[in-house]
Amino acid sequence: MKNITKTFPGVVANDRVTLQVRKQEIHALLGENGAGKSTLMSILFGSYIADSGEILLDGNPVEIKNPNVATSLGIGMVHQHFKLVQNFTVTENIVLGMEPVKGRVLDLKSARERVAELSKQYGLQVDPDALIEDISVGQQQRVEILKTLYRNASIIIFDEPTAVLTPQEIDELMEILKALRAEGKTILLITHKLREIKEVSDRCTV
Repeated sequence: MKNITKTFPGVVANDRVTLQVRKQEIHALLGENGAGKSTLMSILFGSYIADSGEILLDGNPVEIKNPNVATSLGIGMVHQHFKLVQNFTVTENIVLGMEPVKGRVLDLKSARERVAELSKQYGLQVDPDALIEDISVGQQQRVEILKTLYRNASIIIFDEPTAVLTPQEIDELMEILKALRAEGKTILLITHKLREIKEVSDRCTV
């Protein structure tokens, strides 16, 4: 991201911000609430469009006009406030918006198998058949992570990922981040907690 500027009425959220990340590393954006870090990442994910500046992926300029474009480019985001349908299963939530079909029939069986495979590969331990309303907040966050993996994200943004987690769930998240990096993913953490950065740096290379 080069010279990104974004303004809202009466507020300059980002003023010529430049950010460069390296593949298969964990990066952190640290700053107080209102510092503009979430806005910057929302631009990368296509939720906002910058007033000026450019985004380059592998050295090539890209236009990210909405989250669908970001997803197609391999960029995923785990929001602080989860975007899940409570009375849907884990699998149904993950495939929502890109439901697999065989002919004219919804093919949830193959999707469920893929979700189970990804869950095992990354040590997420999520039941594909569980209802969202029946699982913990930490498990719901893992469903959001699975949504990005199911869509083949290579860059995953985490917005304040420990804000709603218990200490045990935070420990488990650190292990998940390590597994994601080991599988070649690039991680961007948005946080206002210096302690969170220390937790990650103690366990992972940041």
